[in-house]
Amino acid sequence: MIHVAAFSGGKDSTALVLWLREQGIPFTAIFMDTGWENPLTYGYIAYINETLLDGGLVTIKSTRYAGFQDLAVQRNMVPRQHARFCTEELKILPMQTYIEAQEDDVTVYQGIRAEESMWRARMTARVWTDEAGGYWIERPLFTWTAGEVFALLAKHGVKPNPLYLLGAGRVGCWPCIYVNKRELRAYLKTTPGIKERVIALEEELNASVRAKDPGADWRSFFHADYIPSRWCSENFTNKDGEARRVPRAADVFRYLEQDDDQLQLLPEPASGCMSIYNLCE
Repeated sequence: MIHVAAFSGGKDSTALVLWLREQGIPFTAIFMDTGWENPLTYGYIAYINETLLDGGLVTIKSTRYAGFQDLAVQRNMVPRQHARFCTEELKILPMQTYIEAQEDDVTVYQGIRAEESMWRARMTARVWTDEAGGYWIERPLFTWTAGEVFALLAKHGVKPNPLYLLGAGRVGCWPCIYVNKRELRAYLKTTPGIKERVIALEEELNASVRAKDPGADWRSFFHADYIPSRWCSENFTNKDGEARRVPRAADVFRYLEQDDDQLQLLPEPASGCMSIYNLCE
């Protein structure tokens, strides 16, 4: 039996690694690299690989796409809630390809916890999937709280991903398509390169789209209602012929940086620890 731990650099997958070590289960940690992680996360993954995994971390990537930005360009759009092909293409399929290449039965361990969301709460702690020839998925932390996760890290003297100390609630793509305005504004303060990154993605995507169709509407990283329409620079006509304005990434960042009303709604980060998990206490 081959035991595989899905590792992302977040608190839950780090706790999963520690749990497997405590159980004495020999395992291989797999990092599915989307090419769209925060530089601090890549650094943290290297730290965990050195301190907990003896350099044995296996990094896998999509064979179809160079990463998230290439995925968006090739698919002519940024993934959306009802077209969330990023997870499938950049994480699930590469993992399944890895599993299919193994010569023994496989059990995959995930750090998924029920309290994270209603969608995850509907999952189960153990499930069989027929994908990739069939394998078991185990979620040993399914009933854990975030406090229990951080307590396990502290027990073993393992530092959490530094993004949690900078106000992040979850660690993943930088930014995720689901990023809210408060998180995005915090990122602007702590990792300002995010602005140039998202704008560059939009520019490459739209240059590609308009090379094929010069009259194409602007493809935004953010959904149409992300900010008030008065801040949006692009006109868009929907399938019903209704005109509306949609944001470019530059509009979103300008809004977060300059709108006084928005600054009141999204308080300035604290001068000290900004962790929503009270990690500095």
